[in-house]
Amino acid sequence: MSNTPNNAIPYAQEGTLDPATSLNQALDTIDALLQIEVAGIQNDPPGSASDGDRYIVLTGTGDWAGQDNQLARYVADPGYWQFFPAKVALNQVDGLLYINGSSGWQVANRPAALPQITGDTSSDLAGVVGQMLTAGHGIYWDNQAI
Repeated sequence: MSNTPNNAIPYAQEGTLDPATSLNQALDTIDALLQIEVAGIQNDPPGSASDGDRYIVLTGTGDWAGQDNQLARYVADPGYWQFFPAKVALNQVDGLLYINGSSGWQVANRPAALPQITGDTSSDLAGVVGQMLTAGHGIYWDNQAI
């Protein structure tokens, strides 16, 4: 018995259940959309992909034509791309969380500019945290929200 490539969900063995094919298709969908971490955000498919590789499609070209803003997942056997209407994904390239909204994929909850902190940051931690909280953008560490 084999497992789905991203979350190791066991497939039902063919022939043990009447709806095994439908069940395995459902498990593939669950596997594609559960804990989405993508290898990148791009317009065209990579030159080579491994089973289960996932990407966010921006403006699709080639095998991805017509699949704009979809999640693409590669199925190695027999070798094709599946597409899903995902809403949230973590990008392995930059480590940021992306949300698919009305204007396409965008970094989740990241301000256009980070607040500038003034004063003695080595001895006045309370003052620094107060400035960060009153900046209206939340608290960021290394440009990442915490």
